[in-house]
Amino acid sequence: MTAMLDLPAAEVRSRLRTGDLSPVDLLEATLARIDERNPAINAIAHRDDRAARAAAEASAARWAAGSPLSDFDGLPVTIKDSINAVGTPWRHGSAAHAGVPDARIDTPPAARLKEAGAVIVAKTTMPDFGMMAAGVSSLYGVVRNPWNTDRNTGGSSAGAGASLAAGIGFGAVGTDIAGSVRLPAAHCGVVALKPTQGRIPHLPASTTRSPGPMARTVDEVIDLYRVIARFDPRDALALGSDVPDHLDAALSPTGLRFGVLTEVDPRFPLDPRVRDVLQSAADVLASGGADVTEFTAPFGAEPSDALDRVFQVRARTEWENIAPARRDLAHPAVADWAAAAAAYSATDHARDLGIVDGAQAAMQAATSEFDFVLAPVIPTPGFAADQPGIDTAHPLAHCTFTAWFNQTGQPASSVPFGLIDGCPVGLQIAGPRLSDQHVLRLSRWLEAHRPVTVGRPPLFAAAGGVR
Repeated sequence: MTAMLDLPAAEVRSRLRTGDLSPVDLLEATLARIDERNPAINAIAHRDDRAARAAAEASAARWAAGSPLSDFDGLPVTIKDSINAVGTPWRHGSAAHAGVPDARIDTPPAARLKEAGAVIVAKTTMPDFGMMAAGVSSLYGVVRNPWNTDRNTGGSSAGAGASLAAGIGFGAVGTDIAGSVRLPAAHCGVVALKPTQGRIPHLPASTTRSPGPMARTVDEVIDLYRVIARFDPRDALALGSDVPDHLDAALSPTGLRFGVLTEVDPRFPLDPRVRDVLQSAADVLASGGADVTEFTAPFGAEPSDALDRVFQVRARTEWENIAPARRDLAHPAVADWAAAAAAYSATDHARDLGIVDGAQAAMQAATSEFDFVLAPVIPTPGFAADQPGIDTAHPLAHCTFTAWFNQTGQPASSVPFGLIDGCPVGLQIAGPRLSDQHVLRLSRWLEAHRPVTVGRPPLFAAAGGVR
């Protein structure tokens, strides 16, 4: 019954056009797969089967009439717990938020999905406040990686990565403030894009946090990008829509200058096996005609410490906004780490912001020496499912290769490129601001020239799963 979910999205669309498939069939298969597979991975935060069925039936009528709203009409998708959609709960990963009323508005990503006719089948799990690069939550428990349930999914779009790897949905929308779509994509063997800041609108407006499309392949990320990368005037920092659209055109690395980023914070050096995967991608790019040069970030640990303190202040602010009687419900890995921020003065915080701004400018200058950057997503192959991070006292500290592209506002993708101990390893392609289409097209080239077959997670391989 569920084999249709393992078809490429392009083939599903073709079958919807001919009537060989119905959006109702796709939804029922997706719900059945959630029932079958989610218990092992704990990726789903909320389901509203009734609303999803209504959306699927409306889509089926449009396809039957030959008037679909878009190529995404009728495809089942998920959105992250933190993305508001009318009538759905927002918990931000924390038991402390369990009493927050259901959403009364659709934030821009949810609004664009509904306008395109996509069927939002579920909301996905995340850690408390989005402040862990791991799949651990006081409300949802531990999210498990389909490739190895003892391994972490990364975060904070943990359930999004795990559900896609388990073959649930043709796309997922997460959010990314320090790597939160790229990290789970890398851990779970799927693809993600952290766009140019402002390219995909969201609420509230942010200079560093952005929604990001996640899917099984680069082409399917492109499908989702086309839907959600549209202007919304409610986001005061939103850019215009990304037009003209050249995403279908091939782009090779021939003649392009690639910087290979090998170190950001010396306290988180590359595991030699990750470095080998990075080198294999550099070699593939070079064989494709790229000029490839290694470089390291133009700063040491101090800016990373300052950025960690800025994140502490963010987390502590959310914690203090919770009713005192509920604060103890927040996960201690976040609450204890953020507690130090209670002692920071406004001057301390301003000083840290200045350090971060200086490092951001230095990173922007360093990357501008190249057309694009190739980088790891995480410095190690992975860590245990129940750990809040590689450094358990600082749950975002290991985001060293991802977080600075949020600060610079540059687009950066995550593409699976190898396997270590049977689990995927993702690599980033980052480009200048506004080069989202080029980043996606180069990501597709890199995906096509991957020297290994990533395949399906062994947990579900016998039953069929993602490619």
